[in-house]
Amino acid sequence: MLKCILNEIMAKKKRRILIIRCGLLGDTIDSTAVVKPLVNHYGEELEIDWVTKPNIQKLFEYDERINPLLIRFTKLPLLLNIDKLKIIFKSFLDPYDAVINLEVGNKFISLAKYTKSKIKVGLPHKYIAENIKNEHRVHHQLRIIQSAFKDIKIENAYPYLVGSKIDIKKIYKIKREYIVMCPTNSKYHKSNHRGYRAWPLKNWQELIDKILLNTRLDVVVTGHSSEEEFINQLNLTHSRVHNLCGKTSIPNLVEIMKNSVCAIANDSGAVHVAGVSCQKVVALHGPTPFKETGPYGSGSNKIIEANINMKCSPCYNTDAIKKCPSNLCMINLTADMVFDYAIK
Repeated sequence: MLKCILNEIMAKKKRRILIIRCGLLGDTIDSTAVVKPLVNHYGEELEIDWVTKPNIQKLFEYDERINPLLIRFTKLPLLLNIDKLKIIFKSFLDPYDAVINLEVGNKFISLAKYTKSKIKVGLPHKYIAENIKNEHRVHHQLRIIQSAFKDIKIENAYPYLVGSKIDIKKIYKIKREYIVMCPTNSKYHKSNHRGYRAWPLKNWQELIDKILLNTRLDVVVTGHSSEEEFINQLNLTHSRVHNLCGKTSIPNLVEIMKNSVCAIANDSGAVHVAGVSCQKVVALHGPTPFKETGPYGSGSNKIIEANINMKCSPCYNTDAIKKCPSNLCMINLTADMVFDYAIK
């Protein structure tokens, strides 16, 4: 009798998994594509602990299914890393149904190895190679979970985000239809090849002026608080321009994107927020490989690559970009070209 009761309790116990994906904003957003297949596999009551960086934590603020576990110092050795040791210790008291390591580097191998679970997916159990030519990063993440769950269904698996459900008009005083512009990326402040992903501020200014002159749309400019000095180099004093740099959280940005006519962005974390939120996205690409790292989309929106397709593109992470004297692939992508993509 007691055995039957224990079996019944165990059967009703919620399934729990640990996902290790502790990258930048765009990396993390792309990895959310694995959630729906895993929920379908384990059931709707699945609980997910997600290893992430502190600055990405807000990404999951309104997602009741995901509990972010913060790792402050990812390179710190295991025996000195309190954040990792806490996860391992708790797993011995309450083992996971699966530990899914979506990372391909070495920083989280010890965490994946020593965290107690029924199933281990990814490194160090099995290495699933990335960087297959023209394979999107989302597909690589899905291949990792397929390596352990042969019957898992990955059709219609897309990245997703849960926004804050705020009233955009009330909070940000935006009355008209609007276009969102995201002029920065993680290397925007670099003047050498590391900053070559950025569309020049001159081009952004020309695009803003063109939209104000030729449409009735407002312009919403977004960015992190650390990017205000850079973005303030644009002339954003027009009454139809809303400078929200440093004034939005990630969940609020999701709602801003969702309610926009279109979003235009450099290859950045913001373009991936747009990719799962906006009805139309114009992704500005030159040196980076759009097919591999561009916004994946939500399955129902329109993703447009704005690229002049120079013979040397894409060149990111190659010797060619280090030798390139100027990022003509972005400089020569004109405001007129981007305007046509966004409006027509």
